[in-house]
Amino acid sequence: MPVEKAHALVNLLAEHNIHGLMYVDDTMMYEEATGHVTRTLNWAQKLPEEQRPSFTQVDSLIQAAQEVKSVWKFALTDEDTQKLNIFANHAAQTLDLECEWSWHDQVDIARKGNSKGYRLARWVESQGLSMKDVVAFGDNFNDISMLEAAGTGVAMGNADDAVKARANVVIGDNSTHSIAEYIYTHLL
Repeated sequence: MPVEKAHALVNLLAEHNIHGLMYVDDTMMYEEATGHVTRTLNWAQKLPEEQRPSFTQVDSLIQAAQEVKSVWKFALTDEDTQKLNIFANHAAQTLDLECEWSWHDQVDIARKGNSKGYRLARWVESQGLSMKDVVAFGDNFNDISMLEAAGTGVAMGNADDAVKARANVVIGDNSTHSIAEYIYTHLL
């Protein structure tokens, strides 16, 4: 994300009292452990230590954004989803950023064009392949663009109905072996 847009977004977050994770360089920074931050911290603790992402609590995201090399994206959360939706729309319009819901109370904000579907399509194209031959698996709102772009979009059984409706196939939950079973049954 361009530095000036990251700084402007961090200032907007402070003005609107919205919290979340700021993905930078090689860590995720946050001021307060709320919503998505807490979920992500808890999830990370379940991973083997060598696979755990890095988290850094900071006193000020505004100051931290000025000290890092790169800001990749923000994952924002708020219990008031209407407030979050208004904020995301405002950020998208005024800063020309990509806002993609990744959970019912979370929106990811990044450089325009950084949706999973767009990035996957660009990578597939760079490999000389076709999206019609791609199978993509997803379980969240931010996976919808990828599920729709792929030749076969496969939604997980635990996904929201809105995500399932945009996929070609729905399989079991992501806590089961359903992805492996789908691969062995349909792709190998």
